[in-house]
Amino acid sequence: MNITVLGAAGGTGIQVVQQALAAGHSVTALVRSPEKMPVTDPQLRVVQGDATDQASVARALEGANAVISTLDAPGPVITETTRAILGAAKAEDAPRVVMMSSFAVQRDRLKGVAKLLTGATTGAKMKDKAAGEKALRASTLRWTIVYATLLSNGPRQGVKVLPESAKVGMSDRISRADAASFLLETATTGDYDRRSVLITGA
Repeated sequence: MNITVLGAAGGTGIQVVQQALAAGHSVTALVRSPEKMPVTDPQLRVVQGDATDQASVARALEGANAVISTLDAPGPVITETTRAILGAAKAEDAPRVVMMSSFAVQRDRLKGVAKLLTGATTGAKMKDKAAGEKALRASTLRWTIVYATLLSNGPRQGVKVLPESAKVGMSDRISRADAASFLLETATTGDYDRRSVLITGA
């Protein structure tokens, strides 16, 4: 399978790239600075560009069956990246889109302290994520939005998919390795097409 990764040089993005290559997939990594990509492999294609630029995204999506975005940055990055993906993926063979988001976007699923802390410190970023996700949901693409609890750099211990009634807080965590594993599985199986899902560590 051919998989494009946006945010490939970030902590979770690198995990996605490494795990995808280990599973035998071909990977395209879209990065602004290729020298920051620590992974080298014959099956890895590195494309220099910006995920908010439609032309860059179009180059990265050439031949892709799925695109996984692990982007997390201030400013209207997610909104603009989503627009770039939608603009570049209008063909009949458009790839499946798996977008990692934050549990803080789903305000009604936060416990009291978590809602207070995330609202005070990350409001603008969460609004950007929510706007991008709204545009993705309204598209005709095969998409999945994965809301992850707080990320850690620990080892893989398993993933728990939470029911829609579950509430989460600052103590709920998942390793980047586990989050990457779930993103990759979702991209390759399509089990959660046109759905959003909240995950945490097992």
